[in-house]
Amino acid sequence: MTNCAIVCEYNPFHTGHKYQLDAVRNRGIDNIVCIMSGNFVQSADPAFCDKSLRAECAVRGGADAVIELPTLYATASAQYFAEGALKISAQIKDIKHIAMGATVSPDKILSIYDAKSKNSEAFHNIFYRELKSGKSYNIANATAYSAVYGPCDDIFSDPNNILCLEYISAIEKYSPTIEPIIIERVGASYGSLSTDEKYISATAIRHAVDCGNADKISDYIPYLKDDIIAWHNAHRPNLGAYEIMAVYAVKSMAPNIIKNLKDCSEGLEHLIKKYADTSDYNTLINSSVSKRYGIKRIKRLLFDAVTNQEKELLACSFVTRLLACKQDFDFSILPGFVKTNNADIKKASENTEIKRVLSVDERAAALYNSICSVGGDYYNYSLIKV
Repeated sequence: MTNCAIVCEYNPFHTGHKYQLDAVRNRGIDNIVCIMSGNFVQSADPAFCDKSLRAECAVRGGADAVIELPTLYATASAQYFAEGALKISAQIKDIKHIAMGATVSPDKILSIYDAKSKNSEAFHNIFYRELKSGKSYNIANATAYSAVYGPCDDIFSDPNNILCLEYISAIEKYSPTIEPIIIERVGASYGSLSTDEKYISATAIRHAVDCGNADKISDYIPYLKDDIIAWHNAHRPNLGAYEIMAVYAVKSMAPNIIKNLKDCSEGLEHLIKKYADTSDYNTLINSSVSKRYGIKRIKRLLFDAVTNQEKELLACSFVTRLLACKQDFDFSILPGFVKTNNADIKKASENTEIKRVLSVDERAAALYNSICSVGGDYYNYSLIKV
């Protein structure tokens, strides 16, 4: 049996995602298991619509199952986002591949990573030197790759390519026998607002719906279009309420507490406290941004504060849930820590370490439901079979 994992957000699921699933299936894959973010995505923004809708679309679009990526990893930097996904996918029975998207050819991605592997000591020396000089993780990473491979600015200008390299690094760390399948992206680029191409971005879809132009993008949402748009329009996140909570969280935390949060390092806690007197979320973020700390890094740190994500949790064991699957899905291929019902999740959380990580998911669900005016909590969920 040949199984393949895909790490995704599907925010929301669109025809470009369907293209990728079809491309993977055409390689003779028996089971495609998607590992998908839940209530919040990597940028620490609330998901466009409920995770149940996004997971069901994935199965309708060709996936055999969808596992939730715990919030701790779903809202992390590219490195930990990838490592969290590999901690799950490496334990799937008969896993042979992880599929990923890139904006350049697969050969280029692989040759760049091969240069890093062959020059590992030089790469890491340059990487840590750049970090110590005050560069951000991404800039230090790009500088080190360029030093061992040659100019590759086109790679690091796109988040998909950065994630590809992090996935391959995580594969090497957690399961070296897994082979990456790299699918070159077609259509609009990441973040593009264009609605005039064969395949458009999720950003364009979200923007069109929020601007009242859902008719322009309806052909790009292949499944549950009316349900997705209706859900979002009825439960559009109250970002103002969330932003107030985020500012309050860092205002009320001492620097030594902020220092322990997942996305805090290199004295960032002092910078955040320096500007925490402001009452405005965007002012706090923009004042904190620098060459070392990008906007998404600051947003993730504020989200860490709201949901109490301490960096030591990254070393803890965890459980997560199966969100959706096909009617005939073979549950035996799932890792033991992927649960199919709430009772098993609660039983597993009797372990103190697991409970601490699960508490992040519980807080994230409570936050998402609150700002989206939705009832229930993390356990208000049942496995979807399609």
